[in-house]
Amino acid sequence: MATVAPFRGLLYSASRIPDLTTVVAPPYDVISTEKAQEYRARDSHNIVHVDLPAGEAPGRYARAAQMLSRWREEGVLERDNAPALYVTSQRYSVRGMPEKVRWGFIGLLRIEEEGSAVVLPHEKTHDEPRADRLDLILATRGQISPIFVLFSDPPGEISSTIEAVSHRPADRWVSDDAGVDTRMWRMGDPETIGSICGALRERKIWIADGHHRYAAAREARDRLRAGQTAAPPGSLSYDYVLAYFSNVDAPGLTILPYHRVLRGLKRTDLTHLPRKLETHFDLKHFSFEGFNHRAEQVRRRLREVTDRGRLAVALYSGGAGFMLLLLKPGQLTGPLLADLPAPLRELDVSVLQRAVLEASLGFTPGAQREGTSLRYTEDVERAMSWVDAGEGQAAFLLNPPRRHQMLEAAEAGLRMPQKSTYFYPKVLTGLVINAFDPAEEVHSVAQGSSHAPTAAKG
Repeated sequence: MATVAPFRGLLYSASRIPDLTTVVAPPYDVISTEKAQEYRARDSHNIVHVDLPAGEAPGRYARAAQMLSRWREEGVLERDNAPALYVTSQRYSVRGMPEKVRWGFIGLLRIEEEGSAVVLPHEKTHDEPRADRLDLILATRGQISPIFVLFSDPPGEISSTIEAVSHRPADRWVSDDAGVDTRMWRMGDPETIGSICGALRERKIWIADGHHRYAAAREARDRLRAGQTAAPPGSLSYDYVLAYFSNVDAPGLTILPYHRVLRGLKRTDLTHLPRKLETHFDLKHFSFEGFNHRAEQVRRRLREVTDRGRLAVALYSGGAGFMLLLLKPGQLTGPLLADLPAPLRELDVSVLQRAVLEASLGFTPGAQREGTSLRYTEDVERAMSWVDAGEGQAAFLLNPPRRHQMLEAAEAGLRMPQKSTYFYPKVLTGLVINAFDPAEEVHSVAQGSSHAPTAAKG
């Protein structure tokens, strides 16, 4: 059973920081080095100073902890007196789609053992980013950025309860660099909290974003638990991870693909690539039409292919057109992909990795993980602009992964390749932080309880 709990959030003081614009940021793993410097320069209290501290390890983590402590002492950050859930709405638009609103809430999720059928990951993790997040958690005694998890609620009962907060003005609001309008409400009513947490007890939870943060939180729990003997497992603050919860069945959810841009290729490799690709793909060339948006033309052609039931990847290497690589019939069950379980075999990103990057270009799985010759972006136009500017030689562009593909892979205990899904918009870091003490208890709220959630001890 999934255990969800309210908590005493650590938030920017409305009196000290009335405008959140200069202090919040996207999650650390989508911030470039240049963008991190820009965020740090915006405000001395920008959350990036803590979540993505400058400098080298191990000093950078100690400085992050000192900064977080100082902000609390100065009253820049204030902790709520009683546990709550923090409801958010995000109004956004993606090119070519109508405006949407995604609703969710930030709370605590009890960490499950690896292989659990309760909290289901869908992507692989790697040692370096996992160790980075572990060191930050242990140094700061806090979880700065929430993981992003999904639950299934087809009737929308939980969603309706969450969205009911919109009858009153939001407690905080901010419009970020991407133009996403985020609003947040503190939900402290025990009956409402009990209803939400109780309804989620029988649900599976899928990790959308934050696989490294979740794995790091589990390792931090194991280390901190080693020094505790009195409290039962699952009752202390380190047994939980900060999480943003959203309904996978709601219309406000958008999943984008991660496109790959290659750099460092030999000119001969690029010249001979079409001939190598013909082994596995039917190649179709398209010229850009008039003044229509180039990226939208690529997306439209990819959509048309998937609507006909074929797997395809678009290739852009500069110039006045692009190429569609349509996987030949029989390839899914051929030697190139046959060893993959069905939910993974049918992913566009798996076809790209096996048939293009490995078979046609000679990229080993290790080289793909290291990423030195690959750049990733969720934006087709950005990927193409990198090629036009000489910052990449070829852009491989994908259709968005479908929701059922992610859920089926996770339920089967399988892991999709890293950078398979890009959930948009990202949940801002800095809206609310989970600060914990190893001796602090978390009080979950039973459905229908008539007692208010009490402040955590410690």
